[in-house]
Amino acid sequence: MLTQTVCPAGALWEQVLARVAAKDNSASLFLAALVPLGVKEQVLTIGVGDQLYAQWLTRTYGKILDEALHSVAGEQYSYCWQYGCTPNREVQEPEQSRTQTVSEPEEATAEPAQAEPKKFSGEQNFGNFVVCEENRCAYAAAEIAATDPGRYNPLYIYGGTGVGKTHLLHAVANRVLDLQPDAEIRYATCESVLNEFVEVLQNKRDRSAFRNSLRNVELLLVDDVHILGRSQQLQEEFFNLFNTLYGRGKQIILTSDKQPSEIKGLEARLVTRFESGVTTELCPPDYEARLAILKIMYANCEHPIHLSNEVLEFIASNISSSVRVLRGAFNRVMAHVEIMRIRDISVSEVEALLEARLMTERAAKTVSIEMIQQNVAEQFNLKLSDILGSKRPKNIAEPRMVAMYLCRKHTTFSLPEIGAAFGRNHATVINALKRVPEMCAGSEEMRGAIAQLEHRLCGARVSKA
Repeated sequence: MLTQTVCPAGALWEQVLARVAAKDNSASLFLAALVPLGVKEQVLTIGVGDQLYAQWLTRTYGKILDEALHSVAGEQYSYCWQYGCTPNREVQEPEQSRTQTVSEPEEATAEPAQAEPKKFSGEQNFGNFVVCEENRCAYAAAEIAATDPGRYNPLYIYGGTGVGKTHLLHAVANRVLDLQPDAEIRYATCESVLNEFVEVLQNKRDRSAFRNSLRNVELLLVDDVHILGRSQQLQEEFFNLFNTLYGRGKQIILTSDKQPSEIKGLEARLVTRFESGVTTELCPPDYEARLAILKIMYANCEHPIHLSNEVLEFIASNISSSVRVLRGAFNRVMAHVEIMRIRDISVSEVEALLEARLMTERAAKTVSIEMIQQNVAEQFNLKLSDILGSKRPKNIAEPRMVAMYLCRKHTTFSLPEIGAAFGRNHATVINALKRVPEMCAGSEEMRGAIAQLEHRLCGARVSKA
């Protein structure tokens, strides 16, 4: 028989979370998924999945966590992270925090051999996903969905091509398998599901096998779900599938290049279901994250090829459209160095090698934030100082949000960079990205104004390219 005393960390952590919740409900949602491991010498040890997530939590919620801990336990208390721990796992407390008596079994039996842990396709996980300002919310939401399934259900991640949506899906799958090695997981692109469904229809096969392949799972991951808009029949199947899994409490994670309301041809009932959980955007990484990604790729190279920091910094500075393009540019440079047997390639040689890609990147940046701000001011009969100022009446606040929305859509600047250009932070830009589609849905006049603005901006891009 085993008896165990209650670790004081649990009671302390509950009080800390209550203080955090009173100040910032968003912070409490993320912190509540963590595990209090113990208290020793006035240091609270908190279990967290991995180092990157801990760093993000410290940057984002470290101050409010400190304040809550000091308020509950006193200024002398602090906290530290312990990696590799997730919710709903039994935690062994330090010896001084527990007492136990264990009855010996009558006959010892050999432990069965431990099978190698299953891994999802690829080696993409949370540990090698580089977290930055533009993707931290999506990263954290995916981590929570992996460790506390059903809490964020469905989780809908949207963003442009090559920003890491599939990486996060694979990371979730691998984390779930770490916790539940026998878990049934189904990952599929929506394109492959559509093709499978069409084949069933064309061959007049029984649909039950198709349905069961998707329904009998603990975790459903579907990439590029916007393709559902192509098929009304598949939408009917997916609607029933969604309801079945959701009703059973099974985790559903979907990715797309658009928000649910922007998917052409998607039925309203699916839009509302996709939006009923947590929707989060995954944006291209900032310079620091791009440089970190390049350094990771360089460190993982099999061949001893030398690239200077200046070369890596040049690539990170000039390739900003997506991680996929960044990886392609890096691979091209590495292949060139290896094939040509170059001992130390220079920045000017890299610039010549990547000339075509760099021209494409620069063309995408032809539309400037200043150009958008000026055009929006003219469109809505405002002064530029109104767009950049602090006034918040509706006739100014809405055009300001439109300008931020267009900056995000038509430039490669990061959320913090766009916010700074308007004298605001990235959270204001995120709010604009959410509000503008809602404004367009309710106003034909607003849709027309934005269409005119985009026509002028695209014309400017073409004439300068």
